[in-house]
Formats: sequence, structure tokens, C-alpha cells
Amino acid sequence: MNSNDAVYMLAMMPCMGIIAGAALLKIIRILKLRMKKILDGITSVAEGDLDVEIDLNNSGEYREMYENFNRMVRELKNTKIEMQNFMNEFSHEFKTPITSIHGFAELLLEENISEDDRKQYLQIILEESQRLASLSQNTLLLSKLDAQEVLTDKKEFELDEQIKKCAILLFREIEKKEIVLNMELAPVTYYGSAELLHQVWMNLISNAIKFTPNGGEITIIMIAVGNQITINISDTGIGMDEETARLIFNKYYQGDSSHATAGFGLGLSIVKRIVDLCKSEIIVTSVPGRGSTFSVVLQNQNKNK
Repeated sequence: MNSNDAVYMLAMMPCMGIIAGAALLKIIRILKLRMKKILDGITSVAEGDLDVEIDLNNSGEYREMYENFNRMVRELKNTKIEMQNFMNEFSHEFKTPITSIHGFAELLLEENISEDDRKQYLQIILEESQRLASLSQNTLLLSKLDAQEVLTDKKEFELDEQIKKCAILLFREIEKKEIVLNMELAPVTYYGSAELLHQVWMNLISNAIKFTPNGGEITIIMIAVGNQITINISDTGIGMDEETARLIFNKYYQGDSSHATAGFGLGLSIVKRIVDLCKSEIIVTSVPGRGSTFSVVLQNQNKNK
């Protein structure tokens, strides 16, 4: 380097410093603006605004933070909505069993009640209290599931063994109705929420038992092709028409208008919500008088994803 070059470099150094300083100030300004979005969002949530959402455009390295914030706010909003719905549904659906318990308890206080009537009233109170407890548990579970957006308790487990254990847990009910149980389960290791899928099989098998007459059959078949797993739970029960099949997963819907079978229409709503959270599908096919088949189609995901 000659003397002229050295002089030129010395002359340019202040300019280069100014340019570098300006670039650094610009970066700091951008980072402050991005951080301000988070702080503004937190302030809005703290003030009760659950409609806030951070724009992901030009988010740079803050993108994942913005996405997590938006998901958190959505879950908070869902929780608030579900709590409001829960209170409305709670007061409506709980009214009938509570009224029954209250009414028959008053009858028990009357004088000159016969022993047969007393036993009958106590049995009704027992059944209604059991239904009330079941309704409480299922309503709380469904409210929690409706507010949830992602599954956080995933692990690997043997899906075929889980379904077998659910059938064993319900075998006493199966024996009472002398139902023939057929199972063909391919060995499958599944990565997902074992706790929630347990709820799915318990509800679907219980549903099949409830609507299958004495001496009927229930068949459970699981087929795995690639990453797709299909579980079919079929019964030889009363079946349902197209309208009932279309509405069967709605909250508190009861296709059995005669109320010959007990239930509050929450079990299948819970099943549908869990299947949705698993990013999977449930399909029902049915013919009145010839039974129903509920097909759950799961996608087996890589546990490293």
C-alpha cells in the first residue's frame, strides 16, 4: 500500500464509522419496534383485550415468539368463551337431575310412605346422582378440550394394547348383555396423547354396548397402512337415520328420543374434539335397525416432529 492509499483509507474511516453506526442504529430501532409489539400485546391482554394478535410480517427472529404469543391469546380467549358456555349449559342441563333428586327427596320426607316406594325413590335418587356426577365430569372435560389448541402430552404407546385394556374395563357391561365381542387389532405403536385416546375408545365402546341389544355383537378392527391407522368399532344395535348421524357429535344431542338409554349426549362430542385435536378424522355409517360403525382414522406422526 502506497502513501496515497494510506491517506485515502484514513480519510474514509470516519465515513465508514458513520455508515456502520447508522446501520447499527437501524438494527437497534427494528429490534425495539419488534419488542414493542410484544410489550403492547402483553399490555392489551392484561387490560382484558383477548382479540389482540401480533402481525407476523417482518417479524424476523421474533416470529416464533409472536406465534407463541398469538396461540396463547387464542387459548385464553377460547377458555373465556368455553367458561361462559359452560355456565350456560351447566345451568340448563343440570336442572333436570337436580329437580328429580330434590323432588324424590321431598317425597321421602312424607309420612306413611311404603317400604317399596321408599326403595324406589332412593334408587331414582342414586341413579340421578350418578348421572349428575357423570355429566359434571364430562362437561368439565369437554370445556377443557374446547379451550385447548395443541396436544402437549404426546408419547409412544401400544395402541392395540390400549384398545384391548379399554374393552377389558368394559367387559362386565358386555357380559351383562351377553354381547359377543370380536377384535382384530394389528400391532401398532402410536405417537400421541395416550390419556385422550383412552377417552375415545372408552366412549365409543360404551356407546356400542349401550345401543346393542342383549345377545348382539360388537366388532373392533384396527388396520394400519403406512402412517394411516383406521379403527372401526361396529355394533349390531338400533342404528340411526341420516339426520341423527349428521348431528350425533353435537353437544347434548340425543338421537334416542325415547330416552330408553341414559345419556346426555356428551360422550361423542368429547370423542370428536379429541379426534380433531389429533388432526384426525371420525366417520359414522349407520342403518336404522342394523347397527352402526364408528371409524377413527389416525395419522401416525414422527415423535421428533
